[in-house]
Amino acid sequence: MDLTIAEFAAQLPAGDLVRRWWETAAALPADVTMNEFFAKTLKATSDAQRTKNGNLAAGSRIDGYPSPTNEPVTIDAATGMQSFVATYSVRSRVAVNLDVAISPLA
Repeated sequence: MDLTIAEFAAQLPAGDLVRRWWETAAALPADVTMNEFFAKTLKATSDAQRTKNGNLAAGSRIDGYPSPTNEPVTIDAATGMQSFVATYSVRSRVAVNLDVAISPLA
C-alpha cells in the first residue's frame, strides 16, 4: 500500500503551480509506487549534485540533496529476501510564506 499521485497532490496548496503540475502528470508506470518513485528520484538527484559539485568552487556548491542514510541489511525469515531501509531527504532555503524553496549553497 502506498500513496497515489492524487492523494499526494491534494495536500499541496490549491492553485499552487507544483500542485497543478502533479495533477496533470502522467500516472506512474504499473507496479511503481510513490515510494519507489521518490527513492529513485532523490538518489539520482543526490548523485547528480555530487557530479555537478565536482566542477564548482566552494561557496557555490549545491547543498540540497544529501546522500541517503541506510540502515543495516535484514533478511526476511519467510522469503529470504534481503533489504534495508533508506532515508532520503532534501535541504531547502525556504521563503517564510513557503512560496519559494531553493537549494542552499555550501
